[in-house]
Amino acid sequence: MTQIQDRTVESTGAGWHGFAAWLVSKRVTLIALVLIAAQIGLNSYVLNRSFFQQDDLTIGGLAAQPFSLHVLFHNYYGQLMPGVFALAWIPVHAGGYDWGLWAGSLVALQALTGLALLRALRTLCGDRMLLLIPLGLFLFTPIAMADLTWWAVGSQSVPIQLALAMAVDQHVRYVRSGRILNAVAAALWVLFGLAFFEKAVAIPLLLFALTSAFLVPGGWPQAMLSTLRRHWVAWTLYGAVIIAEIVVYAVTLPTSGTRIRLPLTSSAVIFAWHLILDTFVPAAFGGPWHWTPTSGPRNWSLYAFATPPSVLVVLSWALAALVIMTSLWYRRRAWPAWIILLGWLVAVDVVPIVLGRLAVFGTALATQTGYVADAAPVLAICLAIAFLPLRDEQDAYRTATPPGWPRRLITGAVAAVFLAGSAWSAMAYRAGLHPQNSRSYLATASAALSGAPPDAVIYSTQIPTTMAWGLFGRLSEVQNALAPLANQVTGQRFQWTGGPAGRVSHFLIFDARGRLHPATVAGPHSLPFRRPANCVLTAGGMHVQLNANVLALPFLMQIGYYAARPVTLAVTFGGHQYRMTLAPSELAYAYLPVQGPGNTVDITPVTPDPQICIGTVTIGNVQASATGAPVPPSPLPA
Repeated sequence: MTQIQDRTVESTGAGWHGFAAWLVSKRVTLIALVLIAAQIGLNSYVLNRSFFQQDDLTIGGLAAQPFSLHVLFHNYYGQLMPGVFALAWIPVHAGGYDWGLWAGSLVALQALTGLALLRALRTLCGDRMLLLIPLGLFLFTPIAMADLTWWAVGSQSVPIQLALAMAVDQHVRYVRSGRILNAVAAALWVLFGLAFFEKAVAIPLLLFALTSAFLVPGGWPQAMLSTLRRHWVAWTLYGAVIIAEIVVYAVTLPTSGTRIRLPLTSSAVIFAWHLILDTFVPAAFGGPWHWTPTSGPRNWSLYAFATPPSVLVVLSWALAALVIMTSLWYRRRAWPAWIILLGWLVAVDVVPIVLGRLAVFGTALATQTGYVADAAPVLAICLAIAFLPLRDEQDAYRTATPPGWPRRLITGAVAAVFLAGSAWSAMAYRAGLHPQNSRSYLATASAALSGAPPDAVIYSTQIPTTMAWGLFGRLSEVQNALAPLANQVTGQRFQWTGGPAGRVSHFLIFDARGRLHPATVAGPHSLPFRRPANCVLTAGGMHVQLNANVLALPFLMQIGYYAARPVTLAVTFGGHQYRMTLAPSELAYAYLPVQGPGNTVDITPVTPDPQICIGTVTIGNVQASATGAPVPPSPLPA
C-alpha cells in the first residue's frame, strides 16, 4: 500500500513537473496570447466610445446594395478596394449600422495580425523571449489608434498589416526551403492586401529588401543581383499579381474622377519631415500623449490629430537615436533594417500622399497617425532584426552583449515606460471622442424610417456635414448614407428623389437631427385668387403671377390642386414648357422640376373639360414644413 502511495506521489510530481516544463516551452506563445488579449481589451474599450463617421457612411450606403462585382470593384475616389466593400457588406446586411459588428471586425483582424506577426518574427529569428518586445511594440503602439476608430481607414490599414506579416512569413520560408508553395502563398497574401489597399503593392519591395539584406550572403548591392537570380520564381509571381492589380485599376480609374496634383517641393519636404519625425517617431515610443480634435463642434468629434508636446518629441528623437546607435554597436548587420524602415515610410507613406492629397489639404496631414499605421509591423520586424540574429545566423554581434540582469532591467524599464505612454495616449484619444450626437442621429433616422408611411417620398438631402463632408456629393446624401437603415425596415421600399414629379401624398424631408418632417416648397408664390371661382381651370388656360422673380437656377414647382378626374396639363415657365398628368384627388400637391428665371406661370389644360381647381403655385427650394408633426416627435437619445 505504501509503495502504491509513493508511486502516486511520484506520478503526481512528475505530472506537475511535466506541466511546468510544458509552460516553459510554450512561454513565448502563452505570453504573446496574453498580450494580444490585452490589446483586444484596450482596443475594444477605446472603440466603444467611437462611432460611424465620414467614409463609413458613404461606404455603408454603397455596401447596402445587393452583392455584385459592380459593388466590389467600385472605384472609390481613385481607390480600388473590393476587400473593404466585402468586409462592409457583411455587417451592413447583418445589422445595418451596428457599431459593435463593424468595430468588432477590425478588432478581430488586428488580433489576427498580432498572431501573424508573431509567426513572422519566429520564422525570422526563432523562438525567443525577446521577440515579445517588437511584438508588444506593434500591439500597443498608438500609431493605429485613430485608424481603428475610423472604420473606413482601419478597414484598409489593418488588412494590409495582416497581409504584410503573413507574406513575410511565407516568403522567408520559401527562401530557406525553396518550396514553391510558400511563394504562391506569399503572392496570395499580397493579393489579399491589394484587395483592401493599393499600398500593398510595396510588400514585394519589402520582401526583396529583407531577402537581399539578410537572407542572401554577400554585400547588399551584390546580394540584390543574387536575390533576383536565385528566387526569380517568387518575383515572377509577385509581379504577376501587381500587374493584374494595375490592369484592373486602370480599367476603373476613368470613372473615379481622381487627378494627380503635385504640391510645391517645400510642402512635400515639410510634410515628410513632420510625418516621420513628429508623428511616427513619438508614436513608436508610446506617443503622441496629446491629441487635438478635428475642427468643428466638439460634441460631434470622432477623430483627432497627433499633437505631441515639443519636449517629448525631442526626447523621442533622442531615444530613437540611442536605439539605432545601440543596435549598430552590437549587431553586425543592423543598419539595413533601419534603411528598410525609412524606405517604407518614404515610399509607402509619404509619396502617395504627396501625389494625391497634399496639394489639396496641405501639410497639416502630417499630424494624422493613420498615414503611418501600415508601418507598425515594418517597425516591429526591423526592430527585431536590428537587434536579434536570424535563425541559424552565426557571428551576429560585434561585441558581447550586456550581462543578463542589466539587460533585463533596462529592457523592463523601457517596456514599462512605453506601455504607460501608450495607455496614456489611448485614454487621451478616447476622452476626445464624442459619439452622442452621431448615435442619436442614426437612432432617430432609423425610427423615422420605421414610422414613415408606405407611400412616402423622401427628398434627398445631405446628412449633417459633421458626420460626412459634402465633398462626397451624392454618396453623403440620405438616399445612400441611410440605405443600411432603410434595408432594416421590412416590408417597405422607400422612394427617394431630388425632384419629385406629379402628385405626392406624403412628401417628407430629414432634418439635421434625423427626424422626418412633411416637406414643402418655399420661394416666390402666387397670391390668393380674388374670387374662389377663379381657381377653376378653363379651356383657355390660366396666367399666374408670382410675388417675386425666380433666379436662373433649377428649382421645384409646387402646385396645389383639386381634381375630379385625371387631367394632363401644359405648364409654361421661364421659356420652357412642361407636361404633367395628375390623378383625381381632393386637396393635394403636385410637383414639377423647373428652370428659372421667370415670374409668371401659364397653365393650359391638355385634357378637354379638365374639371380641376388650381391653388397656390410656389417655386423654390424644398424645406421642412412649419406645420405637421415630425417622426419621431423628438430625437432619440444616444
